[in-house]
Amino acid sequence: MVTCPICNELLQELTSVHCMTRHGMTKASVIEKYGKPKRLFLTFASNYAIQTPTISPRDFLNSQLLTDRLLSKTRKFHV
Repeated sequence: MVTCPICNELLQELTSVHCMTRHGMTKASVIEKYGKPKRLFLTFASNYAIQTPTISPRDFLNSQLLTDRLLSKTRKFHV
């Protein structure tokens, strides 16, 4: 799945038919002027790749607190 570089419509692939009917341009001219279409998965993954779970420094100091947090069913230890 890709998104059109002009209208951001979700497409299976960028086709000449889409470019001519929606934008009145050939596929080659759309790519030349606006760039290649972006793959949906890559843009989705790039948004979440930088958000990784972190453990606070105090958890390293007290391993029992970390164990209690991981095993907690009520989530009372989560901040």
